[in-house]
Amino acid sequence: MDGRPFTFLRREYLIQPYQDTHPHQVELKAAQMGLTSKGMLRVAHRARYGGYRGILYLFPSKTDVTDFSKGRIDPLISENPETIGKWLSQTDSANVKRIWNCYLYLRGMTSRVGLKSIPIDFIVFDELDEAPQNAVDMAMERMAHSEHREVLKLSNPTLPDYGIDKAFQETDQHYWLLKCEKCGEYTCLEDTFPECLLEIGSRVVRACRKCQGELNPSIGEWVPKRPSITDKRGYHYSQLFSHFVDPGEILHQFRTTNNLTDFYNLKIGIAYVEATNRLSVQEVLALCGDNGRADSDPGPCFMGVDQGKELHVVIGKRHISKAGQIIHLGIYRDWEELDRLMRTFHVSRCVVDALPETRNARAFAERQKGRVFLNYYNEHQKGAYAWDEKKLIVSCNRTESLDASHREIMQQSVVLPRECKFTQVFADHLHNTAKKLEEDEQTGSRRYVYVKLGPDHFRHAFNYEAMARQFGSASLFANCDLS
Repeated sequence: MDGRPFTFLRREYLIQPYQDTHPHQVELKAAQMGLTSKGMLRVAHRARYGGYRGILYLFPSKTDVTDFSKGRIDPLISENPETIGKWLSQTDSANVKRIWNCYLYLRGMTSRVGLKSIPIDFIVFDELDEAPQNAVDMAMERMAHSEHREVLKLSNPTLPDYGIDKAFQETDQHYWLLKCEKCGEYTCLEDTFPECLLEIGSRVVRACRKCQGELNPSIGEWVPKRPSITDKRGYHYSQLFSHFVDPGEILHQFRTTNNLTDFYNLKIGIAYVEATNRLSVQEVLALCGDNGRADSDPGPCFMGVDQGKELHVVIGKRHISKAGQIIHLGIYRDWEELDRLMRTFHVSRCVVDALPETRNARAFAERQKGRVFLNYYNEHQKGAYAWDEKKLIVSCNRTESLDASHREIMQQSVVLPRECKFTQVFADHLHNTAKKLEEDEQTGSRRYVYVKLGPDHFRHAFNYEAMARQFGSASLFANCDLS
């Protein structure tokens, strides 16, 4: 492979994973740890000896498919003419290979067409964090009638509780523990970083957590953190135990980098998000005041509604010294309940999610004409919210609007009701979104987007309430006599 004889020398951590035949595996990895090569060889082995008829290898984009086919598969064939080269038959498409009696389909995960109508026994998700969730679900459907149903997910992590990190949390979570040759103690470098890197004179060494002796990355053992889980196997790979990365370089980069996200994702193999890009449950609950959740208010109040199986409602009002005060949080089933809330809280402006039940949202807006507006997120819109009084809609840039309500929490400019079960759920939902940098496959442009990490209904209801309240504040300001 790569022009050299294949060997486990100095990559002893790969021996057990290569031998592991578990049908559902998740590999949470740092960069350059040899996992793509392992994935390729596993595909070739299953195609030749597994009796599989179809294997689907998924990448983030079409460009990645072409690069992989030409840069990795073609050299593997040409460098092994007596084995893999003999097994593989040419096809009319660069994205389809026939290995023995099995077809290997190479696809980009952003294309829905490429995932349809392919019977599959084995799926590889390469760089899972770049894949839209609906593509993952669609790909899994391709194995509905397979007796094998083998899955391999591998990726550099990005956000906590998202993508590969979330998938890894559902496994038995194997970590490579290094055994100290002096005292016999086992050390998990990821758990003890950066203390595990010890400066001795001009050298930086991997140090035993017990005796501080130097550790050899070749001498270790895979140990699961959650051995009771048996249906999903997980492995974590970090450059901390790579023979090919100087620990001194890792420590220096940790101390000097201005991009901790990439450092933790690509060097340590750990999901990470800057504190400013994800709200914690604690900082949300810290905004709870002394007043309980209100059942009515003389107003004027502002309301935000996020719809789904249930209606999540946030009602607020202006505050004498802060941006706003949230006075009511609720979860309702019937749209008619919203009319009652409009009356009992004297709501002057409400923003409601337009989707998915547009008909019910529109009927609600018609009943409360001039006070209820349907929201549509528009990623191309910039600047102020666009209120259309005739059509009863408001449009905004999703990231910009979420940034605005995010800042209200970060700057502690909102007061919440006294802590209760509703404020706890509210805090959980706000914690379940995080801002992530994405790159456009076609243009190469990069932009931040908010990603859902779990239930987030109150997050959007709060955003809609803030939109309504900010409009109310702007209107009040515009009508003030400043002379």
